[in-house]
Amino acid sequence: MAYLPEERETVINYDELEDTWTFETSVRRHITKIEKRIELYDTLSEEIDERGRRVYLRVKMKNGTVSPFAKPPRKK
Repeated sequence: MAYLPEERETVINYDELEDTWTFETSVRRHITKIEKRIELYDTLSEEIDERGRRVYLRVKMKNGTVSPFAKPPRKK
């Protein structure tokens, strides 16, 4: 089962007590980015469609950094 565009979202949660980031997403490009570095995450839950592709992913980051604050665009 795929999600409709209006149902897709990504939620990023920071737990200060555990000092961990949790990502919950049904956005295809965000799932792909997580899959490219899946070794940095513990998979908490996932949904697979009939073609074998992940359509939903909930993971906890093992190590690494996240910056939720805006940055200016890179100069070309």
